[in-house]
Amino acid sequence: MRLPNSIFLKLLFVISCQQLPLLISPAYALEGDVIRPYASATYMYDDNLRRFSGKDQALASTGSEKMADTMLMTEVGIILDKKISQQVFFIDLGLNRSKFDRNSALDSNGRELNAKWNWHLGNFWQGNFQAFHKKALVPFADFLEVGGLGLNIRTEDKKSADAIWKLHPRWQTRIALVNYEVEYSAENQKAANLNENSQEVELDYISPSTSKVGVVYRHARGDRPVDQIFIGIPISNDYTQNEIKLNVDWSLSAKSKFQFLGGLVDRKHDEVSSRDFRKFNARSNFNWMPTGKTSMNLSAWRENNAQGFVTSSYTLNKGTSLSASLYATSKVTFQGNLRYEKRDFVGDDIFGSQRSDRDKTFSLGVVYKPTLSFVLNASLMHSIRESTLNTFEFDANSVSLTGQYEF
Repeated sequence: MRLPNSIFLKLLFVISCQQLPLLISPAYALEGDVIRPYASATYMYDDNLRRFSGKDQALASTGSEKMADTMLMTEVGIILDKKISQQVFFIDLGLNRSKFDRNSALDSNGRELNAKWNWHLGNFWQGNFQAFHKKALVPFADFLEVGGLGLNIRTEDKKSADAIWKLHPRWQTRIALVNYEVEYSAENQKAANLNENSQEVELDYISPSTSKVGVVYRHARGDRPVDQIFIGIPISNDYTQNEIKLNVDWSLSAKSKFQFLGGLVDRKHDEVSSRDFRKFNARSNFNWMPTGKTSMNLSAWRENNAQGFVTSSYTLNKGTSLSASLYATSKVTFQGNLRYEKRDFVGDDIFGSQRSDRDKTFSLGVVYKPTLSFVLNASLMHSIRESTLNTFEFDANSVSLTGQYEF
């Protein structure tokens, strides 16, 4: 593939600038340093950026929405990491700018904030106050759900607080409050905007090896500020949801761990009761380190998702993924991932024929860390979607290179 020289030279310039401190500064940022500024650049080529279907690709090759494109994202940020007695404070703030070579209408600014206070009170109480904020371009694999091809920015905010009381050497209880908000800039996806408030109560048994088994009850209220419009009639997708789940985090051996969260989920909508559901949702993970240089993760899930679509109140997602890492040397790591998910738009009763998608993703990557402060990450990805509606099918390949320097 031929890459535009202008963007390629920009990437080399950015990465070269990032390596200059390696020549002039003998001090490296180490884990635990209170203040750690960083800068990064990501270069990406995608042969089907807008996730056109096969039918649309011929039109795209001559139209204004180009199929293949390259993108350069630059980012600067700062990490604050401080422990004061038993209290641990962490903040990671990053600002980025994405520029596309052919689809300049998609150029945008983004930002991300992760903040956490891990607090402790004596020997029996601990918990977390956390805040998350992200503003970024919505991937076209998601935005295609509503047929849009223009700029669409998603802004997410999540705030949470929890407290854990160790009432016995073998038992603990946890309570949590969570607020999650998501907002889309595109007019035809605003019906997917969501403000959800939830409360959780959990009781856990702690084994002598610190593994745990618990029961979690969760109550959530989801409000969508913008109604869905169907043949001129506004429809509210506000809902109330209750869950009771088993939570397992168990170390099977020194090299393997099993995690499971699953149980009954009951959702009732304020309107259109045919969209209500009472289903079993579950997600499991198995982590295994067969040797000191290899690790594997196997995940499987069956979940009802209601956070990203305007053509359906919820989808039923069933999938599995397998990832593996090989730590070839202290500086080089190879990674691979396989992912499959079947998504049924079962909350789509009032829209006629039901849609079903099958997404397959294959990726390979290598991470090179020549110093404690500089990291290079290269990856290849192949994505396929098969759908009962041809409009939503696509085939795409991408390659990316990221360099990050931590001062």
